[in-house]
Amino acid sequence: MEKSSNTTEAPPPVMIAVIDIGATFIRMLIAEKRGSKETHILEKAVQSVPIGRDIVTASRVSNTTVEQCVQILKSFQQLLNEYSIPLESVTAVATATLRLADNGAVFLDRLANTSHIAFRLLDQGQICYYYHLAFCALDSGSDSHEKGEAVVLEVGGLTCSMLCRKDGEIRFVQTYSVGSLQIRQQMEQGDFRPRQLIALADGCTHEIAEQLRKNVDDVKAVKLFLMGREMRFAGARLRPSGNNAVELDPSAGLISVAVDELDSLLKQIEKASTEEIVREWRVSYSDAELIAPALSIAISVSRAVSLKSVCISSLSFCHGLLEEAVDGTLWTDTMRKHVLRIARATGRKYQHDAAHAEQVAKLSLQLFDLLQEEHGCTQRHRLILEVAALLHDIGMFVSAHSHHIHTMYLIRNTEFAGLSSEEIEFIAVIARYHRKAIPKTNHPEYSALSPEDRLVVSKLAAILRVADALGRMHDRSLGKIRFELDETLLVCIPARRVATSAEQVALAEKGDLFELMYGRHCHLYDPE
Repeated sequence: MEKSSNTTEAPPPVMIAVIDIGATFIRMLIAEKRGSKETHILEKAVQSVPIGRDIVTASRVSNTTVEQCVQILKSFQQLLNEYSIPLESVTAVATATLRLADNGAVFLDRLANTSHIAFRLLDQGQICYYYHLAFCALDSGSDSHEKGEAVVLEVGGLTCSMLCRKDGEIRFVQTYSVGSLQIRQQMEQGDFRPRQLIALADGCTHEIAEQLRKNVDDVKAVKLFLMGREMRFAGARLRPSGNNAVELDPSAGLISVAVDELDSLLKQIEKASTEEIVREWRVSYSDAELIAPALSIAISVSRAVSLKSVCISSLSFCHGLLEEAVDGTLWTDTMRKHVLRIARATGRKYQHDAAHAEQVAKLSLQLFDLLQEEHGCTQRHRLILEVAALLHDIGMFVSAHSHHIHTMYLIRNTEFAGLSSEEIEFIAVIARYHRKAIPKTNHPEYSALSPEDRLVVSKLAAILRVADALGRMHDRSLGKIRFELDETLLVCIPARRVATSAEQVALAEKGDLFELMYGRHCHLYDPE
């Protein structure tokens, strides 16, 4: 006789895979999602590739390297098949390194066609956001890394990325054109001796140290976390977890090391040949060549800000990708809060009218939600509209004359960790059209968009123009506004009557694009 049970069975585990292509390697993580968010990494596969070296020497990925990457992905496919993971479910990205390659788009297209895996090309700011997600996951078990100021420095092949966090939130993100491959090339071209590495790195990392001083409250108390493949090799060498340790064991999480220990390790490497490092460290030849330059960058930055000790993390931004995949959406609540925090901080930086910006953003979202069935835009577009509304007037910092054009320029040059350059351009162009002329095909910023993106920009700019018109009275004397739709009108109903018709005049001026896109005239109702 079968026993009945009232207990709910746990959902079966879900298999997740993420792949990332960097300057010096291709990596895949396979994990099992148990319960709502609990994740266990089952497999990690990493293969070294000379993508960055090709770009440094020839500004393109060589055919030989392309074919090498194709073969690596075929081996990854076999592993995915063993775990019964569909190729279309794999999250696959390429880092910003490929934006420096003349044939970067062709390279990714070749990989996608042969592997049947779609790759997304990231911007550097997005990579920093994934580091943030990785650290959020690390902090979920303990709040020790959430408190105070922390800086994540990823030492890459062609770039270094710096992410400043305070109390678990992103404060600052910046990317620098310095990396282990570049320093290695400078050594070879200038015939530098190994003992000159630190002096060479000091010249390359001056800007990183200066930005670090400017963007943390107490630079001597900051916690510096060193990331990157070569740094993990160094961590495994300093704190081996077993006889077969090559990289720092992910289960180790973080290790603390004195800067003097890194310096001693660098001196050991300087005395050894590349062949000796390959044999003793059990790394590839190309990896062995980059450990010393990566260490020199880390030591140079640490000493420049007088730090005595640092942390090396086993985490990579790929772990952040995994966290996003587990969450099930590219647009997490974490990202929304973070992007809006940057937007508000940017508004303060350019001394905008915060009350007006918040009012316009609130009205924009009301209209977006009301018109959801008609515009058919996504939650991604909702956030883009909200940011454009918060920042639409920051161009006033430059000049009141043509401030919508200045706004577009300032937004284009703001780094939003987590957003792509295409998404930032969306925000900039929508904000540009909050006043004056409506979008036209002879406007270069508008004509550069695809036809589909032009349509979205026009729909969202139409909403922003109406919201800005209604927010013209910066003391918000209209009170709370609600909206009603009929076939020919958008009726804006304020909570109280006002003595001025400024908003009605503004609606007449700015409602042109709304009427064009939504077929409704905008009318401000005057309550009795």
